[in-house]
Formats: sequence, C-alpha cells, structure tokens
Amino acid sequence: MIFLWAFGTPMLILNTLESSTDLLEKRSSTYSDRLETEMVALMGWGWNFVTMGYSQWWRRHRRGFHQYFNAAAVPAYEPKIHASAHKLLQRLLKDPKKFANHLRYQFGANILDVVYGIEAAEQDDEHILIAEKAMEGLAIGFNPGAFWVDFLPILKYVPAWMPGAGFQKKAADWKISVMATKELAWAHAARDNVDASIAANIAERISHLEGKELAEEMDVAKNVCGVAYAAGIDTTVSTLHSFFLAMLLYPEVQKRAQQQLADVVGPRRLPEFSDQASLPYIEAVCKESMRWQPVVPLNAPHRSMEDDEYHGYFIPKGTLVIQNTWAILHDPEQYPDPEEFMPERFLKDGELNAAIRDPGVAAFGAGRRTCPGRHFSDLTLFMNIACILHTFNVTPALDAEGKPMKVEPRMQTAILSHPYPFECIIRPRSPLAETLILGQKHTRA
Repeated sequence: MIFLWAFGTPMLILNTLESSTDLLEKRSSTYSDRLETEMVALMGWGWNFVTMGYSQWWRRHRRGFHQYFNAAAVPAYEPKIHASAHKLLQRLLKDPKKFANHLRYQFGANILDVVYGIEAAEQDDEHILIAEKAMEGLAIGFNPGAFWVDFLPILKYVPAWMPGAGFQKKAADWKISVMATKELAWAHAARDNVDASIAANIAERISHLEGKELAEEMDVAKNVCGVAYAAGIDTTVSTLHSFFLAMLLYPEVQKRAQQQLADVVGPRRLPEFSDQASLPYIEAVCKESMRWQPVVPLNAPHRSMEDDEYHGYFIPKGTLVIQNTWAILHDPEQYPDPEEFMPERFLKDGELNAAIRDPGVAAFGAGRRTCPGRHFSDLTLFMNIACILHTFNVTPALDAEGKPMKVEPRMQTAILSHPYPFECIIRPRSPLAETLILGQKHTRA
C-alpha cells in the first residue's frame, strides 16, 4: 500500500488483490463513495452513476442497470452480439487499414441496437459520434487532478474568457455531447416507437406511473441507458485493440487459436455461442487480453466515508482509495512472466484452470463499484475474438523495403487506456473464409 497527500487530499494506492478485497469488498459500506470532481460536474456528467457519490439515488441506478445486464439477462443479447461481430468482419474486409476505427464504430452500433433498438448508419452516425466525444471528455476529466479546478473549486466561478480558464471552454464543449448522449438516442427511440430494446422495456415498465414518480423513474431510465451506451463504446474496444497488438507480437498464439477453431467450428460457418464451452483456448485468449493491458490500469477512485484502520494504519475519512489494477494483474507470483502474452497460463490439460486467478477479479473494479456490465463485455469479447481469428490472419505491416514493421505494446495514459496507433495487415485466411465474411453460402465444386 502507498499513502500520500496530494494538495490536501489523502490518497491510498492498493497494489495487491488482498488489500483491495479487504477494503473495497469486505468493507464496502465504508469504501463505496466516489469523489465527485468539479470538472466532471462542469462537463455535465452528474447523471452518470459511475461517477455518482454513494447514496440511495446511486443504488436506484445500479439496480436498474443490473436488471438488464446481470449474468442471467445478457444471453438474450447474444443474437445481436453475433450479428454485430459479423458486421465487424465485413468492415475489416472492406477497409482493413482502419481497423481501430471499425472497432469503435461497430461496438457503438452494437450497444446502440441493444440499448435503444436503433440501427446505426453505416458511417458517421450522430449518436455514436456524440457518445465518443462525451467519453473523450470523461477519460480526461475523471482523472483526479487533471485540472486545477479539482484542487481549487473556486476556479469554477472564473469566466471562460479569463486567461487560464481554458478548462471552462473545454467543459462547456464536452457538456453538449454529454447531455446529448443521455437525451438524443432516448428521444429517437421514443419518437420512432422502437421495440425489442432495453429502453423500450423500461419505458413500458414505468408507463403506468405519473407525476413526480414517473419523472424520477424516467430520469433514472435515461441515465441507465445513457451509461450503458457510453460505457459500451469505449471499454471492451480497448481490450480488443490490445488483442490485435498481441496477435502481431505473438503469432504462435494466433496459430494455436485458429487450429482450435478449425477443429471445433470447421471451415463452413462462423463460431456460435454454443461453441464457447468447446473453445477453452479462445476463452484463455480473452482472459489474457484483459490481463495483459488492463483497460483501467488504476481503477476509478473510491472514497472512504469514515475514519478507518487497516493493519495498524490510520485511513482518514475522505481518503481516495485506488485499486492498482495493473499491479494486481501483473503480479509475477500469480502470473509468471507477466509482461508476456501467454493464454496458456489459464489452461491445464487443455481446459480452463480454475486455480489460476481470473483477471476479472480486478479488471472490472471492486466491491459495490464493480462494473455491472462485465457479463455483457465477456460475451462481446469472446464472440468478436473468435470470429476474427476464425476468418482473418493478422500480420505485421511492411515497410518500404518489404520487411515486417516492429511494434511495441505502448499504451496511452488516461483513466481508460488504449494502445498507441499501430499498423497491421488483416487478410482473409482463405477464399472460403471470405465467403463466410460476406455471408455467402459455400457451394461445393
């Protein structure tokens, strides 16, 4: 554990799963609050229950979200997840050089469909573009101390035209997208009477209410849908982006995964969710992708709501408690050679080894603030990785002399971590694989 004071704010960094579990899980009644920073408020993210303080209002949001994204609920979205994965394959076939853009766009389209029942435009969909800009602001502004106004709240009263008040202009610009993320898609779904979606289900469930009760439930509904939509665009995308990077650096992993897909799925169809239990190596690749480059290296800060003591150390009320997810998932005692991408670390005798720590214990946060969308993320990650490996070869880009270009696992620094841009070659594995991507039936000669 590391304790420090930053501009008068006590901070505690938890570098082991044991300390994280002891405080954030076992003492969750004390450590479930959030620091609601001034910049997050200025950006208009007050409706995001991920950043809300611990309260009855937060619990209502958490309950509403959990109802539609718990382990028993998410299998209902499998058909849409599979269809979206197939659509991603078609985008990669059409323009493989823009693979990073395709990941973000198609994941945005998938969650837009699941949450609101809205079919995204082929490109430049207004809902997706707005949500991406909103998440851009959150990724920067949610870092405690990223802006001076978080340390000196009085600065929020400084006019935007004054020198040094550029944060006001940024906040105002981001706020437009933040509020539109919450309102625009909901209004679209309501206007077009879209059904078969989470938004439609919630709207139907609360339609008998009226007055203040209806207004409150409607606000919770919009907030829950907005968070599901915004968060779904950014998080799993980062893991899949890191997966592409790993395939360049570890071609032997790609070959082994493709061999298992060939043995289980065969060449004449795409993987299905019914294949998942028979594809332990693909599952291991998904787990290693989460562990190798965590999406949130330093978990979003919790805040203690009262004085506490742990192992003889005093933890004052108001301490920001941060789980060091990177350290936990790179613990050499749990994961030998942690910098290496080794899916086999999760296997024993060809099956998943339950004795190895699942990266999900840290990758999705801890305690009552654990990411409630993890089950949806797991399904989405599996299907996309399985479909990509089954139909494409991912190889290094070539330089001017025709030699493979070297890449390094370099990640951007932010609350949400993404690989720095890199190039690669993405080609169909065979003519038969291309017919699967295009959705054509194979005819034997």
